[in-house]
Amino acid sequence: MPNWLRGFFGFEFDLPEFFFGLAVGAALSYFIVRLLPPLLQASGWLKTVWDKLGESLSAGATDRFRLDVFNRAQTLHLARAIFTLDEVLIPPRLLVPPQPTNPQASEPVPEELLGIVPGLPDLSQITGRFRAPSIPLFDALNAGGHLLLTGEPGSGKTIALAYLASRCARRHSDAGAAADLMPVLVHAADIRLEKQEGKDPLDPLIAAAQRTASAAVASRIPSFLRLQFRQQHALLLLDGLDELTQEEILPFSPWLRRLQEAYPGNRIVAAGPTTGYDGLARAGLSPATMAPWGAHEVRLFLSRWSDSWSEHIQPGLPKSKLGDLDPLLLTGWIISSSRGLTPMDLTLRVWAAFGGDSRGRSPIDGLESYVARFLSPDERPMAEAAALNWLNERRGAASERNLPRGTPGGDFVEAGILVRRADSRLSFFHPVVGAYLAARALVRAGLTEAVARPGWMPAETALCFFAAWGDLGPLVHSHLQKVGDPLESGVFICAPWLREAPSKAPWKAQLMRAVGTLVQDHRRAHGLRLRALQALAAASDSGAALLFRRLMGSEHASSRIIGALGIGLVRDEESVDVLVKQMAEDRSLEARQAACLGLAAVGADIALESLGRALLGAEEAVRLAAAEALACHPDEGYSMLKEAAALDNLLTRRAAVFGLARVPEPWVVEILEKVQTDDKQWVVRGAAAEAFDRRRKTPWRIPPPVEEPSNLPWLVAYAAREGSGVAPGKAALEILRRALATGTPEEKVAAIETLAWLDSSEFAMDLYQALGSTNPKLRDTAFETLWRQAAAGVALPSTEQFGTR
Repeated sequence: MPNWLRGFFGFEFDLPEFFFGLAVGAALSYFIVRLLPPLLQASGWLKTVWDKLGESLSAGATDRFRLDVFNRAQTLHLARAIFTLDEVLIPPRLLVPPQPTNPQASEPVPEELLGIVPGLPDLSQITGRFRAPSIPLFDALNAGGHLLLTGEPGSGKTIALAYLASRCARRHSDAGAAADLMPVLVHAADIRLEKQEGKDPLDPLIAAAQRTASAAVASRIPSFLRLQFRQQHALLLLDGLDELTQEEILPFSPWLRRLQEAYPGNRIVAAGPTTGYDGLARAGLSPATMAPWGAHEVRLFLSRWSDSWSEHIQPGLPKSKLGDLDPLLLTGWIISSSRGLTPMDLTLRVWAAFGGDSRGRSPIDGLESYVARFLSPDERPMAEAAALNWLNERRGAASERNLPRGTPGGDFVEAGILVRRADSRLSFFHPVVGAYLAARALVRAGLTEAVARPGWMPAETALCFFAAWGDLGPLVHSHLQKVGDPLESGVFICAPWLREAPSKAPWKAQLMRAVGTLVQDHRRAHGLRLRALQALAAASDSGAALLFRRLMGSEHASSRIIGALGIGLVRDEESVDVLVKQMAEDRSLEARQAACLGLAAVGADIALESLGRALLGAEEAVRLAAAEALACHPDEGYSMLKEAAALDNLLTRRAAVFGLARVPEPWVVEILEKVQTDDKQWVVRGAAAEAFDRRRKTPWRIPPPVEEPSNLPWLVAYAAREGSGVAPGKAALEILRRALATGTPEEKVAAIETLAWLDSSEFAMDLYQALGSTNPKLRDTAFETLWRQAAAGVALPSTEQFGTR
């Protein structure tokens, strides 16, 4: 062997050994390649056997955990002392928000009422009265993504989480694909996120779940939940974020992001505030507003309550007193005064009426009956002091050590007024009850800075109650002095106080004038005017009907729309003739549609008869509007639509079909199926098929937050048309700016909508210019984008900075 070859290998090279090793390597490679598929198949089989063995070993733990979650969820409602949740439950729904504009779409998403009554987060009274489109909660969940449930206090966010937990725990058919998920129901006040840097983000969740679990389940939770999250089977149901201050909410955003990164593929549904959810949207949670109850849901709830009362409670009552009351008479009395109530308000009113301790028709009266039922006269002052201490501390849960001396915290927990939280803290079982008790204490102690400061739901709710007894004049004057706010936040901070304020309160007239000015200004965004309209109608002022009637005579269609909706909200029967005239003669189709909604909301016989005549003989668009309006009236409206679907007139039948599609009754499906197959006209059959498909699968969705504009197909198409690409980050924002300046009208609207999700402070001038646009669509979209930015915690600059109003 040459010396250079021996030096290269570092030892003496043996040619026979080299070829022998080469042959052995080739043989081993051949056998490995041939045996690899069977080995992989065997390993897969072993994994399947191991998984099945693990499932069989954990089946008992799974069943116990599901039962534990179900039992707890059944007690998370105000009437838990007498009923389980399922006995009186109305399945929750979510409002259809304004759908994102897609400049590339060939067909628009069905709007129904969304153009006139958009599903905005803080329009509960309007959207409930006119039955704005909504989505079943499980449909929204099964569509993918994470949800942040929002809504006013008492709108049913906790009930929605309990509903999800109960149905998933029992693997109910209502849950659909979500039935396979493992519900993990915890309260935000039980999650302690201090010193979590570098630790497993599942640790605080496990600790919170153990706090509320039964003793038999708590010890198994750490290993059980880790398995569920690793296998992507978990559904985190996070309650109580709306009870926290903005400072307390802030740590939840990075924690939720870390949790999703460490355990991807699981689902999250949280109950949060309507405003002040800074960071939660950036954590991937899509804000979704609880759909308010309309007339149909009110009747259904009363029916279920009456049945449960008759079965469980009435047999044990004295026959000479409450046992002799006819539930039908009680429900009739409640229905006549139930408009505008939240599910919580209605629950308290129904309980007081059936229990015989009703004090009146105001939401305050229902709360007073509830508190008197659980607290003795001696306990009442201590509970009120504890509630005021909680608001002054401005924490979602107050330290038990800081309660006033002598407060029987344990007794209040036993009574169901308070709940124990982590780290020896207490919170109110329902924050509205705590806010009411605190408001009572404020009457004696006077307003405090902590309560008067806006930005925290419990304190703001307490001020709404305090308005019934105390003087809010200085606060009203202070808020109304603010200028340059594009959202008129000062007015709308005070506007909820009008509902409970006495008619002779000296500050009420000043606030009513400010709200009325916004309602009348046709240059303002539709969403702003609707919010002012809702506040004015809730004030129950006799002058509101006159203002709405005057608006219906305006030369501007937008004002006539506002006027017609306002007449419906206050149920002004004297204005029916004006509504009928607008429905028949107005040159704006949207104004005619609004008149139909107003007539249905008034509900008088003459109003419904006018809608019936329109359904029989008006032009096609008005027939459709009349049919959709009749679907808001469960009594005569439903029966009129049912009869119209069998008439000879083709246009009437077609309109009735679309009206029936909005009726949430099971018998409607049978009618639509029959029309779909038996009607002689293909136009009617097609309408029935479309309506049936819409009931079976909603055409709407809860839009997810936009995290990166460069992923938007329409923006990529716009950039390509402009001869450039779209890179992530600043480059994408620059393309957005160009689309806002030079794009088509649809692209401009889509660009403004996208800015609602982004840190886009540099676009303030662009948004304020759009807010002052003469194009109503641009103006309305810019306002809602600014509203959403403010709701997420963005500090908006003054309009005076840019020379706009």
